[in-house]
Amino acid sequence: MLLTKDQQFLLGVLRETGWMRRDQLLPLMRLYDPAKVQSHCEAILRHLRYAGELIPMDDGFICLAELRGKGVDHAMLCALDIFLSLASGPPIQLTSRVPPYKLCFLLEREGGRIDAFAVLPVEPGRESITDILLAQQPQDVTVLLFLASLEQHQLLHLRQRHYFVVRQDGRLRFFKGGEASQ
Repeated sequence: MLLTKDQQFLLGVLRETGWMRRDQLLPLMRLYDPAKVQSHCEAILRHLRYAGELIPMDDGFICLAELRGKGVDHAMLCALDIFLSLASGPPIQLTSRVPPYKLCFLLEREGGRIDAFAVLPVEPGRESITDILLAQQPQDVTVLLFLASLEQHQLLHLRQRHYFVVRQDGRLRFFKGGEASQ
């Protein structure tokens, strides 16, 4: 099947994330092409649905066809939200295949600098396990710890670059490690 570059981009992201909310589609496609509008996104979805590649669900989710009938991965949706809040262009790389992280991505910044990020949701009560897991990981990535509540940061003791991410008043807030208590 021949796919356009837009369709390949969306399908590539979905192959890593598996799931996406419909409201994430336009911001994602605008990373690849800032001129995209909702009607373009709907056409891309329609073509991929007819090709059997994905399934738009009635409840506002989009998933790969092979995930039909499986539960939505809400942690991945949050990781995609974090990615979308940091990216100003398409990722150099995006992968969900680097445990213990939920989603890893490389972004090009001004001046050609490349930054590596890894999203790790931290469930309440699993802070000490998170410390142990991260102590075994390379230090060349900025870890974005998605917390259920900001108070969890007091239970985490990390050596690598990190930010705490919490959802407050419907939006993501980022706190640099060491600054979360302020």
